[in-house]
Amino acid sequence: MDSIAFSRRSVLATALFGTASLMVAPAFGQARAAVASGPLGHHGLDAAQFGLRAGSPDDQSRLMQKALGEAAKRDAPLLIGPGRYRISRIALPDGARLIGVPGATHLVAAQAGPLLLGRGLGRAALSGVTLDGLGIRAAGREGLLEADDVADLGIRDCTFINAGSVGVVLNRTGGSVETSQFRIMRESALFSLDSRGLQIERNRVEDCGNNGIQIWRSQPGDDRSSVRSNRIDRIRADAGGDGPNGNGISLYKAGGVIIEGNSLRDCALTFIRNNSGSSVQILGNQGKRCGECGIYSEFAFEGAIIANNLIEDCALGASMTNLDHGGRLSVFANNIVRNARKGTYPGFKDPVGGMGVHVEAEATVSGNVIENASDIGISLGWSWGMRNLVATGNMVRKTGIGISVSLVPKQRNATIVGNTISEATRGAVIGTEYGKVVTGDLTRAPDARAAGVRVENNAVG
Repeated sequence: MDSIAFSRRSVLATALFGTASLMVAPAFGQARAAVASGPLGHHGLDAAQFGLRAGSPDDQSRLMQKALGEAAKRDAPLLIGPGRYRISRIALPDGARLIGVPGATHLVAAQAGPLLLGRGLGRAALSGVTLDGLGIRAAGREGLLEADDVADLGIRDCTFINAGSVGVVLNRTGGSVETSQFRIMRESALFSLDSRGLQIERNRVEDCGNNGIQIWRSQPGDDRSSVRSNRIDRIRADAGGDGPNGNGISLYKAGGVIIEGNSLRDCALTFIRNNSGSSVQILGNQGKRCGECGIYSEFAFEGAIIANNLIEDCALGASMTNLDHGGRLSVFANNIVRNARKGTYPGFKDPVGGMGVHVEAEATVSGNVIENASDIGISLGWSWGMRNLVATGNMVRKTGIGISVSLVPKQRNATIVGNTISEATRGAVIGTEYGKVVTGDLTRAPDARAAGVRVENNAVG
């Protein structure tokens, strides 16, 4: 009889509060049993018991603050039914678990600033609620939800909408943000600074003013966050600039990050931009339509693996650059790059792009398929910025120059072997200086000016 009763209670709770009420334990790992309180028994405290009323025009922050405090004291979730509740600056207590009905429980901004705040907590969890900022402009980088120094924050099945700045702002915080939606953000969907290893997975991000997901650090370090299986669409660059804005996923000084299996569309500048993050892996992502470079690893990075991605309809497919800032050590392997077309794009005075992939130092480009790059399929080095470069086993088709290699450095070392190059109208392999062609096709005849560049066994058609 006990098992039958428990099953019946579970079904009733699921019907009332959605699947989120049964997801509390995963948010904490092994959560302790909630104290039986109120009409929902073991499932938690009903916020209505504390006077919260759906649809009330009043600011209900004081009532919700009291309810959350009492629920945390009893180690029980606080359950909020369907409807709209006006709140602002609610401080999450340690151990807070806030559960609503996905798509039906709306926490609406009563004034400018965050709706929920977490400071110095061991753990907190949020599921099944919508946070609506009503488009009220926020001062600086404020989030609808802000967390500082939270060891384990769980966000699941939530919606963040109409943010006056950012959807979620996390400082020195760990945990996970999963299966949630972010729509209509004035700045960005999620901004993390100095994370403790976040998991950002299976979220949907749409219509952001400047960036989608940002993983930043105040100093270069091992961030160890993962950004997996998110869908990111329509990221603008309202604030302009030539890199800080317009990115689907943005890393800054964040090392050890894995970006995998994301689908990105219509980013003003870049699908994925890694600025000065070392030991970063960018794997199996798909991007279509961006105004500058599909995947960037730039400035003071060391050790970037970019593999198995599909990049289409960009000015430049991918770039591993800035040897002048220490940017070096990369692998670009088994990617498909299509339709890298040089053109004029918002924010740039001169035409940009036209290359499938560009690399500069200690880089291997292998096993890629590059088609319809208007100027160059594979660019090895720029000016003096080239060192220890390898291009092997690639297929380059329908481009101006198949593979270009910079001949500016006096000491140079490059290997261009075993590639298939087809329909390169300006030559299969060409030596350049500052972008200017200075040799004939090196697959047809050697050139003394290309000393240190090994060109062998390429199939040209």
